[in-house]
Amino acid sequence: MGTKDLLHTRKKIHFKEGDIIFKEDEESCKEMYVIDSGRVNIVKKVGDTDITLTTLDEGDFFGEMSLITGNKRSASAIAQTNCKLHTMDKETFELNLSKDITFMRNILETLAHRLEETDTSLKRHIQRSARLSKVFCSTG
Repeated sequence: MGTKDLLHTRKKIHFKEGDIIFKEDEESCKEMYVIDSGRVNIVKKVGDTDITLTTLDEGDFFGEMSLITGNKRSASAIAQTNCKLHTMDKETFELNLSKDITFMRNILETLAHRLEETDTSLKRHIQRSARLSKVFCSTG
């Protein structure tokens, strides 16, 4: 996403490799992030294991779901490398949505792709679970 034409809050923040940007289930979700430089891992806790859902690079954004829904963070964001991030609060996010059709389209397309990826992953896990169930049921 081209970040030069977007409005951002004045705050530009830096994270070092390994820093937690936000944690899964965090409730105070007041901003989303656009990566100016660096890489960020989006991580979900499954049981006792942290699963990396995706790795994001320069120009990518994250944290928008909580701005849209008002819900807790659905995953954690962790700096994989040193990062420089632009922040966008809810007011600025909504202003960008209303003023920039390209930004709105990018948000919608990204959310749709993420949903498709989640759906594909869920189908794979269900199929794997069904195969394992058959194996264990037949070997009793």
